Amino acid sequence: MFVIEVAFWTMVAVLLYAYLGYPLLIFVLASLVQTKRDFQSLFARPERRAELPAAGDLPRVSIITPAYNEERAMPEKLANCLALDYPREKLEIIVASDGSTDGTNGIVESFAESGILLAAHQIRRGKPSVINDTVERAAGDILVLTDATSILDPDSVRMAVRHFRDPAVGAVSGEVRLVSPDIGYKGESLYWRYEVMLKFLENRLGVVLGSSGSLCAVRKSAYRAIPADCICDDLVITLNTVMDGHRAIYDPEVRSTEMTSSSVELERLRRIRIAAGNFQALGLTVKLLSPLRGWVALCYLSHKVLKWTSWAFMAAAFVANLMLVYKPLYVTLLALQVAFYGSATIKATGARLPVLDRLAGATYYFVSMQLAMLQGFIRHLRGTQPVAWDRQHR
Repeated sequence: MFVIEVAFWTMVAVLLYAYLGYPLLIFVLASLVQTKRDFQSLFARPERRAELPAAGDLPRVSIITPAYNEERAMPEKLANCLALDYPREKLEIIVASDGSTDGTNGIVESFAESGILLAAHQIRRGKPSVINDTVERAAGDILVLTDATSILDPDSVRMAVRHFRDPAVGAVSGEVRLVSPDIGYKGESLYWRYEVMLKFLENRLGVVLGSSGSLCAVRKSAYRAIPADCICDDLVITLNTVMDGHRAIYDPEVRSTEMTSSSVELERLRRIRIAAGNFQALGLTVKLLSPLRGWVALCYLSHKVLKWTSWAFMAAAFVANLMLVYKPLYVTLLALQVAFYGSATIKATGARLPVLDRLAGATYYFVSMQLAMLQGFIRHLRGTQPVAWDRQHR
């Protein structure tokens, strides 16, 4: 039974490291890096902030919005793009319609006098193919990929392109503010703040492990076509630039807004799809786990891979705990696990727990996230997750 005990505590250690140890580690490392920069600034006084280029120095930008049946979101999205604080003569706006069958194409065409371009595809092939095709025709030196349901801050494009003055920079991502509807599912917003904290700290180490479909800026010359069956296109596009030797930047001043899912079920379906895409992306970017990649390998393993596979460590720990219940310590530990999963199950029924309701909500969100990862993993193995997806409006 010694082997089982070792296995149990190994599983527990991995989980504690992934969710507690790694954030503490990255905080310490980022603090040391920032302290070093502060001392360098005292003596050398280097320019630490990427300045906004003058209007005449701004690069030509192509905003690409893939869309499938987005007639509800399109008027606001196009108005948002036209209101951006960026010289209109240097801004190309393209809506790539992937076989839309509703009024999406007509709405985009009604904005033709404003210079908005429609790239209409008659046959639906999926977002990756549409992005690849549109990138080829885009005239901009910088590509800004943004979903139809995302609203960009007026200065977001200016803030993003300032980083491309450094020729080593290949991609820039920003902060997505999630707005919960009155009856919405708010769990995602809580977890998102945790993720934003990790991205901020990792960025201090020069590591960015993906971006949001809300706004992903890429140097056109650094863009590598993604597979036609790519599910998490925003993640793979950014990681491709890193694999190819470019720097990726996370800038919290590059802001956009999205609405959180309006129901638990919509959130569950979205997370399963993303989970399947994460495992697919891991296979495409596994080279980033090489120790030769330095901080990138550490952060990719700790922040991504261990999170994506936490469900396996949790299941193994539970089974090992069951085999050790003849010892008093493990009886207590099993009781704690049962209470943890039990509170999540009760919360899933919609019941409220006196005093502990908020804690039960947290356990429910965590457990449901792990179940979604497991389901996504199964879909990935079976190859049953379609790349073309009917967006559940948020």
